[in-house]
Amino acid sequence: MIKLSDRLQIIADRIKPAETMADIGTDHGFLPIYLKETGICSRVIMADISEPSLGKARMNAAFCSEEIRNGLEFRAGDGLQILSRGEVEAVVIAGMGGRLIRDIMAEDMDITRSVRRFVLQPRIGQGYLRKWLYLNGFSIISEDLVYEGDYIPEIITVLSPDVSDSSYYGESLFRQCDERMKAADGDDILWRIPPWIIRAEGPVSEFLCRNIAREEKKLSNVRMAKIRNRQLEDRICEDISYLLRLKEEYENGKQNTLYR
Repeated sequence: MIKLSDRLQIIADRIKPAETMADIGTDHGFLPIYLKETGICSRVIMADISEPSLGKARMNAAFCSEEIRNGLEFRAGDGLQILSRGEVEAVVIAGMGGRLIRDIMAEDMDITRSVRRFVLQPRIGQGYLRKWLYLNGFSIISEDLVYEGDYIPEIITVLSPDVSDSSYYGESLFRQCDERMKAADGDDILWRIPPWIIRAEGPVSEFLCRNIAREEKKLSNVRMAKIRNRQLEDRICEDISYLLRLKEEYENGKQNTLYR
């Protein structure tokens, strides 16, 4: 049986049993093969941009039993265009930029809205993706953080606007959006590192510390410039203060849960 990395295991755990799923940009195909081998999904579609790109997935699938191979499908094509409306219940798009994931989902909203659940793992541009999801009526029901070497990927589980049974699938984290957040663009710190990230599973404290250090380095570079940009400095200082408040809230909340 396929042994998944910690990142892929969390993605697999966010797929509900019996769901049909498609893995867009499947690469080596480990995730859909695992979902079929474990019986989590009865049918999986492994998709990539071209037939040569599907080569690794086909090679790995060749080692599976005939019973498993019968539930695997391979499709070459662009994004969600390889699907028909309502064909699958869940879609995984992982390891791409957030703006690319956004564009893939926006290309055909009829197909996109027919998918009940998305598990998204943007490498960069997370804020742009979250803002687009919010504006288009999707619901983020959970976020996960996980170590992958020196990187801490963010895994975002999303429900389609057309999913009505939120009591079963989970409530939207977008309830925490305030007016400032709604008005901010996708590059704003509030969308890049949203307030609900402190409820994520995984190394939250380390994730926040790394982002604080990144903003502090940015501030230092701005202050060393020949021409000082006071407005930018103030903005970065506000971002650092926001992250420090999140870290404090997380640590206080974590401490409180230990004594319940």
